[in-house]
Amino acid sequence: MKTAKTSRILTPITDWLQLSNGQRLQAQTQDLVKDAISHCFGYHLLKLGHLSTQLKTDNCPIRHQINCAEDGEDIGLQSDLQHLPFQNATIDLCILVHELDFSSDPHQLLREIDRILTLDGTLIISGYNPYSFFGCRTLLTPNDQHTARLFSPNRVIDWLHLLGFEIKEKQYFDCLLAHPKGPIMTHLGNFGRRYLPFFCSVYFMVAKKQTTPMTPIKLGFEFKRRIINNQPVTTKQSHSKNT
Repeated sequence: MKTAKTSRILTPITDWLQLSNGQRLQAQTQDLVKDAISHCFGYHLLKLGHLSTQLKTDNCPIRHQINCAEDGEDIGLQSDLQHLPFQNATIDLCILVHELDFSSDPHQLLREIDRILTLDGTLIISGYNPYSFFGCRTLLTPNDQHTARLFSPNRVIDWLHLLGFEIKEKQYFDCLLAHPKGPIMTHLGNFGRRYLPFFCSVYFMVAKKQTTPMTPIKLGFEFKRRIINNQPVTTKQSHSKNT
């Protein structure tokens, strides 16, 4: 399997406008995040990366919310995302938007998130789909420092499964490269999202950390013989005399 770690220098993304059709992409991602976080509960919410911190999460029942990125003015906590300054199992909900696309070591990033999430913690993650029209266009400049790495959704799901996550929700959006104008383009976009989801530009997933192992644990002992035979059991009964 090809390693996900790279030595290529990647330009960090600090604003949605740096992405292709970023303003529309932010609005669509905001709607999905708003719906997903309304069902999450706990004590601490962590938004990782500049794009995640620019999403509104006021409707989330989790009141203590932390914006974390490597730098920036409106960032509550400045830190390397691959080495987060949190104790184990302290975060209930983590939002990671388009950070894997521009990460030099996505495995380490996901391992850190797994370490800090509580049992039954939730991870909301999104990224570019390499099998979309957008992905085909980026193949023309694979080594450009502004080009996203584009890991396939199934590959990301495999990484999450290895860490013990269960995928609760998966969907795709943003089928068209250009901004849809007019009813015909809007209809084509809705058609592609409904019937050709795997060719949409962006994937969106909600994963939940499992509290039980993926494989059953074999007992260390077993009974050598049956405790109760198939023979009928005689029981002593008391009979009352009629007076």
